[in-house]
Amino acid sequence: MKSLLLSVVLICALSCVIGSELDYDGWLQIRLYHALNDDPVPHFAERGNITVTSIRTGASTIGQMGLQPSQVNSLTKLAQNSRQYRLKAVIKGSSGAETTLYTSVPACHLLGTELEDIITIWLDAGADPVSITQVSPGPCSLDTPTTSMWTSSVQVRYPDGGPIPDTASYIYKLEREKEARERGETKDNRSFFAKYWMYIIPALIFFVLSSATNPEAGGAGNGGQRQ
Repeated sequence: MKSLLLSVVLICALSCVIGSELDYDGWLQIRLYHALNDDPVPHFAERGNITVTSIRTGASTIGQMGLQPSQVNSLTKLAQNSRQYRLKAVIKGSSGAETTLYTSVPACHLLGTELEDIITIWLDAGADPVSITQVSPGPCSLDTPTTSMWTSSVQVRYPDGGPIPDTASYIYKLEREKEARERGETKDNRSFFAKYWMYIIPALIFFVLSSATNPEAGGAGNGGQRQ
C-alpha cells in the first residue's frame, strides 16, 4: 500500500513539473530547392526560403522566387510526361543542427492548382525535423499555368501524442533560462511548484509515509489495552 501511494505521488509530481515546461519553443530556417529536369538524377535550383518563427504555433514567413519562362516550360514538360516535381529542403533548427529532406508531387497537380501547394514539416518529440511532405490537391492538368508565382502554405506537425520535448532539450532549456536569469535578461514566470518542486516532493513523500505508518502504531496500542 505504501509503495502504491508513493508511486502515485511521484507520478503526479513529475507530471506537474513536465507539464509546466511544455512551453518549450524553437524556430526553423528552411531553404527550398526544386528539380525541374526529367533525368533520374535531379538538378536542384533555389526556390525560396521559409522561416518558422515558432514550432509550437507553426507561425511562419515564406519568400519564393517566381518561375522563369524556361522553368514553366520544364514544369509543363514534366506534367506531360507524367513525372514528379522534386523538392529538397535544407532545414536548420534552433539547436544548430542541419537536416536535408526530400519530397515530391505529381507535376500535373501543380499545373492544375496554378502552382499552389502545401508544405508540411514533421517533427519528432524532440522538435527535430524528420520528414517533409508537399501536397498539391490538383486536379491534374497539362495546361501551362497562367501564373509563374508560387502560392504556398506551411504547416508544422508533431507525431501522435503531442509535442513533448526530450530530456536533452528540457535540460538545455533550463540551462539557458538559468543563464539568462543570472544576467538579468528574463523574468522567471514559472509557477511556484515548478520552481520549488525539489523541496516540495521530499516533504510530500515524508507526509505520505508518516500517514501510512501511524494507523499501524495506533492499532497496536489499542490491542494492548484490551488484553
